[in-house]
Amino acid sequence: MPLLPLFFMIGLIALKESLWLVAVCSMILVLKSWSMSKYSVLSLVGLTIVFLMSMTTEQLAAPIQVIDILDAKQNGDRIRYLAESENQQIVVAATLDEKTDRDYERIGQRCEVELEERPVLPRVNLGGFDEARWMRIEQLRGKYEVVTWGKCTETPGLGANGRRIRQQWMTRIEQLPIKQALYVEALVLGEDRLMDQTTMERFKKFGLLHAIVISGSHIAFLIVTMLWLLKKLRLTRERRFEFLLMTLPLYGWLTEWSAPVTRAVCVAMVLLFCHRINRRPDPLVVIGTIGAFQLAVSYTYLYDVGFQLTVGLTIFLLLSRKMWETIKRPWNWLLISFWAQIMTSLVLQLAQQTEVSFWSPLLNLIIGGWIEWVILPLSFLVSATVLIPSSDNLIGLHGKATSFLDQALTWAEKLPVPTVAVHLFSLPVFLIMAGVVLTGWWLAERKWFGHLVPLVGLLAASLYMDQQTPERITFLDVGQGDSTIIEKAGETFVIDTGGTFSLSLRPPLRPFDPGGQIVAPFLHTRGETRIEGLVITHADHDHIGGLLGVLRKIQVDTIYMGQFDNQDAKRHALIEQIEATGTRIEYIRSGQRIRPWLKVLAPAASEEEENDRSVVLLADVAGKRVLLTGDASINQEETWSVPKVDILKAGHHGSKTSTGEQLLQKTDPELIIISAGRNNRYGHPHAEVLERTRNRNVMRTDQSGMITCSATGCEPMLK
Repeated sequence: MPLLPLFFMIGLIALKESLWLVAVCSMILVLKSWSMSKYSVLSLVGLTIVFLMSMTTEQLAAPIQVIDILDAKQNGDRIRYLAESENQQIVVAATLDEKTDRDYERIGQRCEVELEERPVLPRVNLGGFDEARWMRIEQLRGKYEVVTWGKCTETPGLGANGRRIRQQWMTRIEQLPIKQALYVEALVLGEDRLMDQTTMERFKKFGLLHAIVISGSHIAFLIVTMLWLLKKLRLTRERRFEFLLMTLPLYGWLTEWSAPVTRAVCVAMVLLFCHRINRRPDPLVVIGTIGAFQLAVSYTYLYDVGFQLTVGLTIFLLLSRKMWETIKRPWNWLLISFWAQIMTSLVLQLAQQTEVSFWSPLLNLIIGGWIEWVILPLSFLVSATVLIPSSDNLIGLHGKATSFLDQALTWAEKLPVPTVAVHLFSLPVFLIMAGVVLTGWWLAERKWFGHLVPLVGLLAASLYMDQQTPERITFLDVGQGDSTIIEKAGETFVIDTGGTFSLSLRPPLRPFDPGGQIVAPFLHTRGETRIEGLVITHADHDHIGGLLGVLRKIQVDTIYMGQFDNQDAKRHALIEQIEATGTRIEYIRSGQRIRPWLKVLAPAASEEEENDRSVVLLADVAGKRVLLTGDASINQEETWSVPKVDILKAGHHGSKTSTGEQLLQKTDPELIIISAGRNNRYGHPHAEVLERTRNRNVMRTDQSGMITCSATGCEPMLK
């Protein structure tokens, strides 16, 4: 009965979205928890009405000429606005000029604009970012680029006033040292616009992201603190509760009513109101009803990992609280964190995030506790001091606390086996694992070994998936660059790591790193945190720009470089960076075999042109002969002794200087792969190459996303 509304809404949304398995499971739970009480019937009817009303959405007029700016995030020379037009939210990006230091002053303003629509991409690589899914979850109706700005005026209304006040508050907070401002904004206002890539990755890899976003624990801390202060001011119990009931919505208003804040504030207000009238509601009823109402208002929350984790884990902890009460502290805290990590790993499988840490339960207890009990209260106090000047000692104490946190995360990275990767499960294996976790939960309430069942199940499932992995070669979509993964004979080789070219005048807080954000996450979905080899075809940035990002997350036994590609200062700098990681380097040339199935065709001698020093490989994978040509030119192609191949990766991203007619005739490939970026600045692939390959089968990463070739054929990610 307590979770009936939540099960009902999940089932209703599953039917709408054709998630038949979810629909069947949720309807079984609805029938199991059904009761004919007046509350049940009224709540389900009300939720259905709200759900149907939320389905009606207006279409955006074209072209959009006026937008209201709701929020913004700057990254280097680029800024991304969350905007509203005709009651529909959109994403609007712009490039900052040289004279503008920050461009947050438009928040809370209504601006005339000329916009150009941009395409929204689905997931193009396993383990990569799914932009289309993110926009759907956030209910964003379009993605645009600013062509020109017009006149801006203050947006009228209470919400816009709140945004301007919030922006002024953050402007003052950002006068603090950046690390302190980062934590104050994240913990007090739920804003991550100062979060740098390194800090984000550290919290993510150890399962600590939840500790630096506003959640139920943060709201609980705020309530407990306010109740204590109001008691010291000699207010009665009734007045204290009434004061909080009036001020909590103000806090939600200042934090823009984000989904986790809305959920936490609503739950807190219901519980406070019930205590005010001397009632003791079942927390499951409150959380289930609030969660169901959020789904009714915005059904896409069902796909949101944050919603799944916070609601699911909270309900799990409440249902199993008798189990925790039988164990003495702090061991019960550690056990709770262990179960949270297991269930989080299972949920993250749905988002294709498979990197986990065995140390997460302990780190959540230690570092999570430090954040909750030290940094969080100090952040609230510091956020007040930026408005009401006081002693600098408090800010100094907050700075020491955040410095210790950063140092602790650095120490954590040096722990033995800091993270592992669990293989991305197939649907049948995922369903079996869900059953194993639930079985382990049932056993854990009766026998101690039940706590080990989910862990053993996860490891067994990952090993099983690893054993089922066929031979294959994958051409990743890294934009304007190259990265190829070969899996054969129980080994994994990476050829190039992609890279980006940036003209940004301001260093971005979160630079796009294809190595750390595409190549490494893809390897994690294969259960890999260590690979046997990484080949650098040559040292152009679009081939090696992601190298350090890969080395931060993946242990590489040997890096292979062309024997003649280590002569100048640029190459020496690269070699020094690799050696600093402790990775072994081996130099290769034509005639060598890295493995029996991986032969080096070039380089044979030192060439003046850098592209002509590219390492060229001939691989036998999954019964297919594959030629990987780097960026070598047509002149070099004519010197190679190559047989007929099944797959040819076009040279230099489809540039007219490579993939000549003679090479096409000698190799006579059944399939040609072109790795190029969408709308790239070089115009790759060139018209000349497309003409040469006009009568052949061609697949392009800019059109197909990641391309995976196995014994059964080649499959694009985008179909």
